[in-house]
Amino acid sequence: MPVYEYMCRDCGKVSEVRATLAEKEKGLDLKCPECGSKNMEQYFGNMIVISSTHLH
Repeated sequence: MPVYEYMCRDCGKVSEVRATLAEKEKGLDLKCPECGSKNMEQYFGNMIVISSTHLH
């Protein structure tokens, strides 16, 4: 199951949310675990990209 990061626009707390793609597309009813606000937006922080390159 994918893990998404969301940030509270009121207090700045970043939290992880586990949800299927279908659940995410349907709309998640999120609440900040820190302050209880529903003013959450998806957060794109650090990413790790793994790829393979074949050099000839």
